[in-house]
Amino acid sequence: MKIRQFIIVVILVIAIASPAYAEIKTFTETVKQTFGGSQSPDDARTAAIAKAKRNVLEKAGTYLESLTVVKDSKIDKDEILALSAGILKVEVVSQKNFTEGDAFGIIIETKVDVDTSVLNERIKTMLGDRELMQKYTESQKRETELLAKVKLLEEKNRELEKSNADEKQKAELKKEFKENSQRIEAVGWFEKASSLWKDGKYSDPDNAIKYLNKALEIDPLFSTAYNNRGVAWYDKGDKERAIQDYTSAIEQNPNFAGAYYNRGNAWSDKGEYDRAIKDYTNAIQINSSYAEAYCNRGNEWRMKGEFDIAMKDFTSAIGINPSLAEAYYNRGLAWGMKGEFNNVINDFTRFIEINPSFAEAYSNRGIAWSGKGDYEQAIKDFTRAIEINPTLSEAYYNRGNAWSNKGEYVIAIKDFTKAIEINPTYADAYCNRGAAWGMNGELDIAIKDFTHAITINPSLAVAYIGRGLMWAGKGDMGKACLDFRKACNLGNCRGMEECKP
Repeated sequence: MKIRQFIIVVILVIAIASPAYAEIKTFTETVKQTFGGSQSPDDARTAAIAKAKRNVLEKAGTYLESLTVVKDSKIDKDEILALSAGILKVEVVSQKNFTEGDAFGIIIETKVDVDTSVLNERIKTMLGDRELMQKYTESQKRETELLAKVKLLEEKNRELEKSNADEKQKAELKKEFKENSQRIEAVGWFEKASSLWKDGKYSDPDNAIKYLNKALEIDPLFSTAYNNRGVAWYDKGDKERAIQDYTSAIEQNPNFAGAYYNRGNAWSDKGEYDRAIKDYTNAIQINSSYAEAYCNRGNEWRMKGEFDIAMKDFTSAIGINPSLAEAYYNRGLAWGMKGEFNNVINDFTRFIEINPSFAEAYSNRGIAWSGKGDYEQAIKDFTRAIEINPTLSEAYYNRGNAWSNKGEYVIAIKDFTKAIEINPTYADAYCNRGAAWGMNGELDIAIKDFTHAITINPSLAVAYIGRGLMWAGKGDMGKACLDFRKACNLGNCRGMEECKP
């Protein structure tokens, strides 16, 4: 029996305005898809659209590659294709059936309109978001694999038709065509979720989850969809569901470094430092150049008090990616725990060079300057931190300490007061303001501040000592010794020498 041949003609039109002259640049692609036997019209249509879309995006990518903003980024061909898929949204504008001899088919016309005025900005945004680029790179890789599978199935289909295969073989091949088509459709849902990615997270995690649910309903083996749904759950604050999805991604693909890394982040947020370290280690074993995994593993070691091991990881991260600001920041914190103030200053300075608008970095560098006794430099850093973030209570508190160390108690009191206004439960700020009041001769006011600090934190031994000193200054050694004994019970026995056993 003669097999009718069906043809799907897919015409994709991409209109791109040239940034220089605002011309409309058009790319077209025509795909003729013949099919029959075990390949259904729907399966062929799905494959044809995917092929045409990919081909035309490659043409558009060649155009984008010629733009200065893309040239300067020095990205490879796969990333250029991902860039094209990320900023050029294909729209189906018409479709119609046709006949040609014994063949039947459908013509589908699509287009992409690109606003020249925003083209470069969109490209810069995409290139500046490494995670978004990775999502589109993953989806394009998945689609490439599936289109390669289509080609193999089409070859197998032709062979079966030539050999007059039995119905069981044809039915099995039909099933393979259908499953592969569904997986191609799943990539579309995956990219729909990716379009919601902005500034390092999903702008609408609920819809992202909905789209990724659809992708996984169609293709339960889609490991990157599990991983990205885990990210969406993470963005919603649901660490448990995130971990479940990362685990599913790893089960589907045991070499998925990104899924180990993401699960490590979720374990870290739950305070499960050993589990986080294990996952970051797995990510590094799979991808030895995974700078972020080294950095985050170092942070877990730092949280466990293993500062030397932590610094090795931070240093490895910096060796892989000298522009990874977080590695300098975290290594600076580790140096601080070891009292290595020069190294602290060097690392926070490097961080600030990369990210000059992060207030906490200035505040932390200021603490290191104070540790070196350079209070003028410390005050400059605390002041800069406050300029960037006027609600950073720690910067006011630390600047107050620097003023106190310079003997400027009135100014110090103002800074401690501001810290308390921002954070009314800041026990240390009450305590140090009490000390400044005491140095300024205001013993009763000082006692009130120390008492307030103790009310907030009954385990703050230094507050009892401070209040004891104020009582002693007022000549009330009974109350002073009561406070000194309380402090001693908490581990700080300063002042007890003045009290009788």
